[in-house]
Amino acid sequence: MLFRYVAYNLKEGVVKGRLDARALADAQAQIIRQGFKPLELKTSKQRDLMAAMFPSLYRVNTSEIVRFCRNMATMLTTGGDLLRVLEMLHRETRNTRMRHTLEDIRRTLDEGGSFSEALGAHPTIFTPLFISVVEVGEHTGRLGPALEELASILQKEEEAKQKAIRTLLYPMAIMGLAVVTVVVLMLFALPPMLKVFERMGAKLPLVTRVTLGFFNFVRGNFLIIVLTLVAVAVLIALLRRIPRLRYWLDLFQSRVPMVGGLMVAKEMSRFSRTLAMLLESGVPLANALRLAESGCKSLPLKRAFQDAQESLLSGHRLAESLKKHPIIPTMFVELVTIGEESNSLRRTMSDAAATYQQQLEQRLNGILGMLEPLSTIVVGGIVALIAFSMFVPIYASLDSFK
Repeated sequence: MLFRYVAYNLKEGVVKGRLDARALADAQAQIIRQGFKPLELKTSKQRDLMAAMFPSLYRVNTSEIVRFCRNMATMLTTGGDLLRVLEMLHRETRNTRMRHTLEDIRRTLDEGGSFSEALGAHPTIFTPLFISVVEVGEHTGRLGPALEELASILQKEEEAKQKAIRTLLYPMAIMGLAVVTVVVLMLFALPPMLKVFERMGAKLPLVTRVTLGFFNFVRGNFLIIVLTLVAVAVLIALLRRIPRLRYWLDLFQSRVPMVGGLMVAKEMSRFSRTLAMLLESGVPLANALRLAESGCKSLPLKRAFQDAQESLLSGHRLAESLKKHPIIPTMFVELVTIGEESNSLRRTMSDAAATYQQQLEQRLNGILGMLEPLSTIVVGGIVALIAFSMFVPIYASLDSFK
């Protein structure tokens, strides 16, 4: 949420500005941390309205953050000054939200704050994982390489997401075409045919009566059907907010053939890549586990990694705890065991990320290979059924004239 504020201190007097925070209390805390006393603080209603109407103009997408990281890494690695780099990026960026964010970051740095603190003031753009890696990079003097690592991992995740969308685009387009075909036939083709059959007094075959009965039911109860589907979707979304129910739903999803393996491979690839990056950046293993598991969407996997973190803090090996959770793939447990025994966990996690990313792509290609012919068969079957239902009575009526 965006806020406009008016604040005061003895050194700079009255200042005005904007900041991004989750709630009013967070915004007040940010202003106080910057050494100001808030005089006026309110939500930016005009910006919020415009953002709601034109979200693409105010949303900072992944490609924008990747560009930010790569430019920062390049300039800092070549010896550039942080404030100077931020000023250059502020001039070049065209994203309104990102431009205001960079302006606030520069202001925080001018006031003596650290780069990670400045990023932390924008939680809707920069995740805790992002901020932690930057903080470690600041303390170790490797801010440039840390930003380059972040850019790489964000880009890989975005590429995987786009590839999944492209993979499912064709089958979804075919199914959409099937829906459009059925709607057109129901609205424009069947009503005139029904009038013809009524005038001819032809006895309709069973398949035609069933098809017409289904279409009449859908047409007569279309609004109820749509509202029911919306209600079911809302109910499922609400049920997933209950941790216990969401846990069992995620566990059930992980055991569904094809879909479960795809979900597990996706989560393991993201977790392994994130953990490898954090360890490479110098984050301690316990903290790296906490940050890596925060990105897990599946509650069973999230709980497994949380238990592993607690076990690690108790003095046990990481693999010992992971073995207790059946949802964790055996190969991953073996790779963790090898990494712990050889003191090369970062390298084994990087190998695991590459392996599970390859598995994810193979499973997506396998699903696509099945969906393409299946969707074609389904569409052809629907059209053939409707055509058969219309033409059989026509031939039956012609035979009656003979």
